[in-house]
Amino acid sequence: MSQYVQERVEHLAKWWEFTSERFEPVSHFMMIALFFSAHYLVADASKYVILEPIHLAWVTFGTAAFFLKLRFYDEIKDFETDVAFNPTRPLPRGLLKHFDMKKGIEHCIVLEIIFFTSCGMPGFVAILLAIGYSLLMYREFFIGEKIRPHLTTYATSHTIVTIFLSLAIFSALSRYYPWNHEADFYYFALLSWLLFNIFELGRKIYQPCEEREGVDTYSSIWGKFGAVMLIFVHAVAAAVLTLLISTVDFFFMQAYQAVSIGILIIISAIYLVGKRPISGLMFRKFSEVYIVLIYAGIITNYILRKYYWE
Repeated sequence: MSQYVQERVEHLAKWWEFTSERFEPVSHFMMIALFFSAHYLVADASKYVILEPIHLAWVTFGTAAFFLKLRFYDEIKDFETDVAFNPTRPLPRGLLKHFDMKKGIEHCIVLEIIFFTSCGMPGFVAILLAIGYSLLMYREFFIGEKIRPHLTTYATSHTIVTIFLSLAIFSALSRYYPWNHEADFYYFALLSWLLFNIFELGRKIYQPCEEREGVDTYSSIWGKFGAVMLIFVHAVAAAVLTLLISTVDFFFMQAYQAVSIGILIIISAIYLVGKRPISGLMFRKFSEVYIVLIYAGIITNYILRKYYWE
C-alpha cells in the first residue's frame, strides 16, 4: 500500500469515527426517513400533486446531506465552547480540523443541489433558498455577538431553516415553487419548525443540581417552570397546526395529540416536583422523542386513512 493510499484510508477512518460520534448513522437515518416519510405522505394526499417514484430517493439523499451539513456547521460554531467544556469532542481533540468541516460543507451543498435539481427547477430554486438561509445561520446572521447571549432567540432563529427545508422537499416532490404551495404544506413546514424547537430546547433543560457553571441552559435562563411552559406552548401550537392540515383525520389526530400532550404534562410534573437528575433526564429524553412521536402519528394517520378508512 502506497503512502498516499494509507493516508487516505487513515483519513477516512477519522471521518468514520467522527460520524459515529457526532452523526450516528443508524439513528440519524431513521430520523431522516421518518421526517421525509411524513412529508411524502402529506404531499401524496394532496389532490394537486402527482409524485414520481425516483424523486423519493433523490430527495431523501438530498435531505440527509442537508442535515449532515448542519452538523458540520455546529462543530465549527461551537468549537470554542467545546474546547472549554467538551474537550473530548472530535474537533477539540484534533481528530479532524476546521478545514475538513468546511470541505464537508462544500460537498454537502453540491450534493443537495444535484439531488433537488434532479426533481426539476422548483426543487432547485427551493433548495437554493434553504441553502441561503442555512449559510446566513452559519454566519449567525452577521450579528453573532448580539444574538449569542440570547439563547432562545439564537436557537429558534436557527431552527427556522427546517421551514425552508420542508418547503424544498415539497417543491421537489410536487414540482411547485415554494410560493405556490397549498396551505397544508405551509402548515406542515411550520409544524416541523415547532417540533425541532421542542427537540432543541428540551435537550438543554436540567435540574438545578445538573447545571454547570458557565454553561447557559433554558432552565437556568427561564427557570424550571418557565422552561416547561416554553416546551408546552410549542407542543400545543404544533397540535393546532397538525389539525389544520386538511388531509389528516381530525378525530384520530385530535386523540393522538391529546395523549401525546398528556404524557408531556405528566413528565413535566415529575420534572417540576423532582429534584434528582433522573427527572431532568426523563424530561430531556421525552423532548427528544416528541418529534418522533408526532411524525409517527402523522404517518400512522395517512396509512390508516389510505388502507383502512377509505
